[in-house]
Amino acid sequence: MYQWEYRTIKFYAQGSLQAGRINDVELETTLNEFGARGWELVTILPGTRDNGELWDFVAILKREVP
Repeated sequence: MYQWEYRTIKFYAQGSLQAGRINDVELETTLNEFGARGWELVTILPGTRDNGELWDFVAILKREVP
C-alpha cells in the first residue's frame, strides 16, 4: 500500500477575480523544481477574499513516502 506526503505552495494573484493571474514563469519554475525532487502536482485551487477578489492560488503536491 502506498503512503503519501503532501505539500502546499501559494502563488499570489495579480488583478481582480475577472483578470486574476499568476506569474507563469514563477509557477513553471517552482513546479519543475519540486518535480525534480519527486513531487507531483495534484491540483491548483483559487482562493478569494471576502469581496470575491482573486487573492491567490494554492498548488497541492504529493510524493510517495519511501
